[in-house]
Amino acid sequence: MNIERFTVESAYDGLPLACVTFEPDARPRGVFQIVHGMCERKERYEAFMRYLAENGFVAAAHDHRGHGASVLSDADLGWFRDRKGSALVEDAVQVTGALKARYPGLPVLLFGHSMGSMVVRCYIQEHDGDIDSLVVCGSPSKNSLAGAGVALAKSIAAVKGERHRSPLLARVSTGGGDKRFPGEGRSSWLTRDRAVADAYNADPKCNFIFTCNGYENLFRLMQHTYDKGRYAVRNPSLPILFVSGSDDAIMVDEQKWFDSQQFLRDVGYKNVSGKLYHGMRHEILNEFGKEEVYADLLSFAENGRLG
Repeated sequence: MNIERFTVESAYDGLPLACVTFEPDARPRGVFQIVHGMCERKERYEAFMRYLAENGFVAAAHDHRGHGASVLSDADLGWFRDRKGSALVEDAVQVTGALKARYPGLPVLLFGHSMGSMVVRCYIQEHDGDIDSLVVCGSPSKNSLAGAGVALAKSIAAVKGERHRSPLLARVSTGGGDKRFPGEGRSSWLTRDRAVADAYNADPKCNFIFTCNGYENLFRLMQHTYDKGRYAVRNPSLPILFVSGSDDAIMVDEQKWFDSQQFLRDVGYKNVSGKLYHGMRHEILNEFGKEEVYADLLSFAENGRLG
């Protein structure tokens, strides 16, 4: 296995995007591109990336702007240098292009977790022909208050600046997840594996609050993800798989999760499926029983379907 770290200069504003690939020893069968969630970094996916490489796929990931090593300093964590909710998406498209240049002719599976699941759905609005399959993991269900969230982020920023870190905005986004699991400790909504949650809490590259600018982008992503008019649907046969834990707090409930899948069918995608993992929470790649998830995602990468 060969691990390579490199940067891609964002065409949006020149920001260096930190990237990594895990390459198999034999000729690869495809590229599995990971788009991570909010307040985390690509290194949290390394165990899964090793698994993919051991099974013949190039596993690739980049740090979003305002995350991990895609910052000029740690003061930029949670600041996106954009107010339209588009730079994150354009960066992911550009990373795909860089991967295709490195590995020409290989099929590309795009995987997005949590905030990344919104990024990848915004990605396919104009670029569904750039990939061969899509996985939507830990999808936040549609929130009709996203517009109010944008307005709140803008109003706080107008008073305190776009780099201000607002506990109020943190609470109205994902701050209530732990209430579903009383007495289990901070970040229990992520996973039942306490060691993973504790490591997340101790990681300064994860343990931060978005700036007002970051939350404005997050809420705009929610608006754009569930805006039917933004989907060009040039590749209606694209295989799309939704995966989630049955106890994922940001799913809200199973019906809303099914509604998210039906939304893509309604805009014109013909090959949308889903699987819930019983008892798992938000980070199914970091859960007890994650081996089943790993195997399912490998199967989908190989065949465009489960099993």
